[in-house]
Parts: sequence; structure tokens; C-alpha cells
Amino acid sequence: MNKLNHDPWWQEHFFPQAGGKPCDYIARDGKTLIAVQESPQGTRGLYNEAMQLALSLANRPEIERACLVLLVSRLSMERVQREWTSIKGVLQPDVARRLSLAAIGKTDWWVEPNEELVRRIAKVFQATKDGGFDATATIVKPRAKQKHLEVLKVLIGRWLLREGSIPVGKLAEQVGCAYSTVKEALDQLRQRKVIVRNSDRSVELAKFPMSSWSEMLVLSRNLRQTFRYRDASGEKPDPKRLLERLERLRPLRVAVGGAVAARHWQADFDLHGIPRIDLLLHAPGASVDLEFVGKLDPALQRTQDDNESPTLVIRLLQRAEPLFQPVPGTSLPIADPVETALDLNDLGLSAQANQLFAHFRPEIRLR
Repeated sequence: MNKLNHDPWWQEHFFPQAGGKPCDYIARDGKTLIAVQESPQGTRGLYNEAMQLALSLANRPEIERACLVLLVSRLSMERVQREWTSIKGVLQPDVARRLSLAAIGKTDWWVEPNEELVRRIAKVFQATKDGGFDATATIVKPRAKQKHLEVLKVLIGRWLLREGSIPVGKLAEQVGCAYSTVKEALDQLRQRKVIVRNSDRSVELAKFPMSSWSEMLVLSRNLRQTFRYRDASGEKPDPKRLLERLERLRPLRVAVGGAVAARHWQADFDLHGIPRIDLLLHAPGASVDLEFVGKLDPALQRTQDDNESPTLVIRLLQRAEPLFQPVPGTSLPIADPVETALDLNDLGLSAQANQLFAHFRPEIRLR
């Protein structure tokens, strides 16, 4: 949520939970879970979210408190209170005792039980609002096969950079998914005979997975969640100047991709100028904060017109570890080669993307 990262108490006690639902945030001591639901469609949404948290509590006795943060816009606070009482009435006593609610309305909030921790959580989320829910805060919905795609991207990146094998457990940690999900992705690669599984339970690509990469180019158009912005000032866009502002602003969890990153990875990158600014925003949790865009340039307006050439493109990176590359002498890191190549293909620069891969691995022959 917007401004959460600016609250010292929140930063000290909570961080985004990799993999998203049923929990969006987890306490650093591992004893408290938080799920966030924005504008539920009637009471069914409240019930479903509460049941998911209750199931987590039933399966994890070490969790002392699970809190549902409900951002109320359509339901009345009185209706929320009645429904919450009904929900807790059907739960086992041990689960009901550990389940709490922080309902945040436009002008008020209500918590149950009325404990200090739940009140503090409610105050943090209440402070994220300024006359309503901030439009810069966006709820991120997980998409099917997203984790499979992230497994493949990590493996291709390691192969390009000649980083060697990686333990399957560590791969699952970097992606932020279950071991079984990684196994499914690896089984698909094994069937295509492009993966090496070592005796120490580590894996690596044996060669570049041509067919998997072709599929990724198609799937990434939908799986890489994207925000496009145009310059509404009426003046000619100046990506270079925008990049300089980014360097000064230094937004959190943001890396530069696209043509700028390609020039970092390949000094003789074949392209004149900067067509636009491509950014990667690390978003492993359930929400992202795009407030920095307004600070970057108030003239930037979000557009959903695919035929309009954007000045700024922001893509979400939803795996647990961003794997950004720090660059000495600059304040912003660089996206990894795989994300960079995906950006170039989105720009229509497929030939340059292929050349970038060949820069790392001359044996690759892409057309």
C-alpha cells in the first residue's frame, strides 16, 4: 500500500510475503500474518478472505495473530461488524481467538479484537489514505503460471551469465514459490532435454531453451504486468532528462531496463538514443506503490492505449528476489539480461535482443 514503506514502525516489524495470498505481509518474527482486501464485492469477498486466513491459522499453530485489513468502500461499518461476528462464530475457538479484523473506512476504522497490535496496524493503513484510497496504490493479482515463468527466467539468466548450477531449494527461495512448483517447471524443461540435474540436487540449463524462450515471448505479454505512461504536457518527450530525474529521485525497489540496461550489458549496443524509459519494479507482495511517478514528472499520465508510444513503462517483477545488478557510480540498479531482452522485444527491437544474448553466449543463434 501507498506510504507503508515510509512508516518506521511498519518497516521494523513487517515485510511483503513472497507468493502473495493467503498472506500479503508477515511479521519479521514470523508470528503475525496480514492479508489486505480492497473494496470487497459484498460480503462474499469478506467471507472468502477470512476463511483463507482461518485455514492458515488452523494449519500453522505457531502463528499468534492473523489480521485481515479490509479497505471498506461499499459496505457500511455496521454491516462489516455483523458479518465479522457471524464469521468468527463458525470457527473453532482456537482459530477465532487468533483471527482479527482491521476495517478501514473513508472517515473511520474499526478493529476486533481491540488490541494494541491490531489498532497499530489499522492506524498504519488509515495513514495511507488522503481523502480516499490513493490511486497510486495498486493491488497486484497473481496470474496462472507466473511462477513457472520466473523459474525459467532465473535459469536463463544464470546460464547467460555463466553462474553455474543452483540448488533447487535456493531456486524456490529466489522465485518465492513451493518446491513442487519448481519441480513442475523443471519437469517441463527435462522433457525438452535442456536441463541438467546434478547429484547434489542442483540444476542448470544444458543449453539455451529455444522453444521455451519463444513461448516466454508470447506469455510475457500477459504475465508481465505493465503500466504505461505518456507525457501529457504537449512537449516532445525527453527520456534522457527523465532518466536524470530518476537518478536523483532514487525510488525504492526500482531498476532500469530496456535500452539503458542493454547499453550497460553490451557496450556496443546497436541503437541511437533512448526511445523510452523502461523500469522494473520489484513487487513480491499483494500491492505496489506508484507514487514516485507523480514525483518524477507530474505530466506523466497512465495510458492503456497500446497504439500510443509511451514515455515511461513500468513492469512488475513478482519473484521473491529481484536479482538486480548494482552499477558503480549510479544510484539505480540495472535489470538482469533476461528482463532487458524482454523489454527490447516489447519495443520491437527483437534483433537487438538477439544480439544481446549472443553477446553473452555466441553459440546462440536466434532469428
